[in-house]
Amino acid sequence: MITEGTGSVPVLRLLLLLSRVSFTDKERQEAGALCRSFSDWRLFTDLAIRHGVAALAWQNLTDMQLDDSVPEPERIILEGIRLKSIARVTFITDAVAEIVAMLESAGIRVLLLKGLSLEHAVYGSRGLRQMSDADLLVAPELIFTARDVLTKAGYKSQPMKSPLYRHIILDLGNHLPEMHRGGMSVDLHHRLFGPQGTEMVREAIENPAIIQAEGRTFNVLPPQTAFLGLINHIFKHEVKGEFQLRLYTDVFALIEKYRDEIFTRNLQSNIENSGIESEVRIVLSILKQSYSLEIPAISLALTDSEKERVNGFMEKLRRPDSIIPQSPRSKYLDILESLPGIRRKLIFVASDIFPSPGFMKKRYNCQSAASALLHYPHRLGKAVWIFTLLLSKIRGK
Repeated sequence: MITEGTGSVPVLRLLLLLSRVSFTDKERQEAGALCRSFSDWRLFTDLAIRHGVAALAWQNLTDMQLDDSVPEPERIILEGIRLKSIARVTFITDAVAEIVAMLESAGIRVLLLKGLSLEHAVYGSRGLRQMSDADLLVAPELIFTARDVLTKAGYKSQPMKSPLYRHIILDLGNHLPEMHRGGMSVDLHHRLFGPQGTEMVREAIENPAIIQAEGRTFNVLPPQTAFLGLINHIFKHEVKGEFQLRLYTDVFALIEKYRDEIFTRNLQSNIENSGIESEVRIVLSILKQSYSLEIPAISLALTDSEKERVNGFMEKLRRPDSIIPQSPRSKYLDILESLPGIRRKLIFVASDIFPSPGFMKKRYNCQSAASALLHYPHRLGKAVWIFTLLLSKIRGK
């Protein structure tokens, strides 16, 4: 756990300065002065790694000829991460090109999301956007067909909790269970904002933006939709107790390149339709404060709660492991309440109490389905927990 106090302030400032794609002369001068003014490169390297920006920071240091300031041990670490990022991005791009070709042959349009899209649309196809998997978007009505295509190609899916989940899976989260093949992980998304913003996502699928990457053509989200999706993604991570500067850098870099396509007349209505008004104000206020980003005044944080989130950003940056995840109780109730209709709620609860043998094997690390069956009595405890949870919810009303 990182516990350094005020001595970490120059480190945090340098980290923020290096977490961008382009620089003004003033920013270059400040970065140079900071590199010469402190020696805690171990803390800097640790934070850069934790925040997923080590490859980007190292490339910027070398581009500005500031890498000589870095001690040898940290130089080796940062350069190694940079090389691994290049290799990983190349591997994922090649694998996704194959996936896209397979899905398009089956009549399924697919859009690149998040890291891979940003790597080629914003970060310049240089391996600067560290990533571990690929996120792809297809139309909801084609999501199971897309899954079947990948299954035939050798991709194996994480088991659904229950066969009944097929009836409610499109109401749970934004993507299907992760799929794997040969070191490649893929998330097939069917929406971006939960039940909100469906028309905007549909429009993005029907009229995507186009990018070129390594001699190939890919579909991606239009900039404004990508902007809103990235902000929603930030808070999805924070609910799970995860915080990375990388996600804020993504939004900043996207705005830097596509400002006029993001801040349009219809932005406010799309924000409202996506149900993330507060989240947008918080993120834009943080970017104004930490990256000196110019934003419309209407987008600044308004409520005390929003201002508290903005003011707490630097502490989260210093101590990314300090984020408290949403409690299991709160998460379970949120999922249950998000499901439309009694039937879907009952399916969710029944699936949780009586999951599939495949899920049980993975959950309890069993070698066979027979041994997994022995763990089903443990699920009765989950039934009691659910009953108690629902009862307290009813009494609280």
